Amino acid sequence: SPAPTFEEYDDRTSPGTPLPPAAVPATPYVTRSRVYAFVVDEQGQPIELGSGRFAKAYLGEERWVESKTTLRRPIAIKVMQKGVSAEDQMRFQMEKEILERVQGHPNIIELLGSGEGDSAGFIPPAIRDKVENDFMVLELLDMSLEERLKGARQKRRRDDLLAVPLRERIFRVLEYVIPIATAIEFAHLVRDTVHRDIKPANILVKLPDPNLRGSQMTVKLADFNVGKVADPDVDLSMTRFQAVPGTLFFQSPEQEINTFDVLCNATQGSPEIEFFEDFYIDIYENDVFSLFNRPENYLIVGADRARKKILLNRPFAEPSETNVRGRVVKSVGRPADIYSLGALFYYLVSGAYANPKNLSDAFRKFVEYDKKDETNTVASYIDHEYRTIANLRAPRADGQGVELAPEDRFFSYKHYLDGNGELIDPTILIIIAKAMVRNKPDSYCASWDLRTTGISQMVHDLFSL
Repeated sequence: SPAPTFEEYDDRTSPGTPLPPAAVPATPYVTRSRVYAFVVDEQGQPIELGSGRFAKAYLGEERWVESKTTLRRPIAIKVMQKGVSAEDQMRFQMEKEILERVQGHPNIIELLGSGEGDSAGFIPPAIRDKVENDFMVLELLDMSLEERLKGARQKRRRDDLLAVPLRERIFRVLEYVIPIATAIEFAHLVRDTVHRDIKPANILVKLPDPNLRGSQMTVKLADFNVGKVADPDVDLSMTRFQAVPGTLFFQSPEQEINTFDVLCNATQGSPEIEFFEDFYIDIYENDVFSLFNRPENYLIVGADRARKKILLNRPFAEPSETNVRGRVVKSVGRPADIYSLGALFYYLVSGAYANPKNLSDAFRKFVEYDKKDETNTVASYIDHEYRTIANLRAPRADGQGVELAPEDRFFSYKHYLDGNGELIDPTILIIIAKAMVRNKPDSYCASWDLRTTGISQMVHDLFSL
């Protein structure tokens, strides 16, 4: 006999006649079914929850078929829009697979199911010309962190971080940051997966029930559509597409400038490429080198800036070329997530006011300083910065302030202030800088180390605050 339809389980209509139990062979497992449908209004219009570049999310409902109580709960149904590019179609499929892979952590959004064209009637008629029958079924939370901070969805529930005193704000911010940091730690170390687009819009929040004294806020990481799996047997990444997307304010430098060219000499049989650029170039292990319009790619094992050499993992196999344009593609992995987490922490601590890119730019000269001495650490750098700030702020008897060293006379510390003009605690700034500056002995990671476990130290330091 045919399976019961969704409507037969809808208690707003006829519940239908119970079907007699089918004769099935004895098995060591049981099956329990759940059915999903869009929630529509009186005009038959689905209720849109949000929209992205290539997908839309709508309100749905889950029902337990064999439940004695006809259990139902609201869920979110994410569907791919029609007319998107082949690249975005692949991102949607990749997100399904990666999200399935990272299940099992309380701060990663739960994937309840996914499919492609399971039922022609699943998509409501009102939107069939706008979306594909290609979907993910996700748990439903209240809003994104971005909406929470800006009050875009419910103005009365906006979290105005600047209205909270700085010391108290840190604890409020940690309620958002620590769950995401632990989710990233799980993704990196247990599932060998990176997110690569950590930002407030990709963090979802469920607010506590005001009627329950024991209710707590839930914070979850979502949207893994530019993620990457490191398993050599699984090709789940967008690295075949040249750029690795991210969001400008929170993306790492290797995402911001993912590909750049260099003028170079390449000699057949040599593992060294001579380059002629005089400015500081971020070339590190695990980046990829190639000549323009040439098919071969070479993994980079390092760069000797003193000798102006790019070191390859194998000899250059193609005919020699002089004064030719080469291309370097930056690797984007675990260090990018650590950078973005530091940028997110900075943005929230500033009262959702400061631009992390301004802080990153301020760190640039320190990043490029590569002398091997005891002062070339994040802790020493931040200590020097804050002592300089203290000197600028210190009163003098003649009212002129403390005399500064010549190199500090044009010193600016605007990027160390929150939206109220208060100085951010240096202990907090050290954690942020260790995440965003990634080539120092006390950084959480090196930008080229795709196997880093540095997220664990960052989690430890956040819990220690």
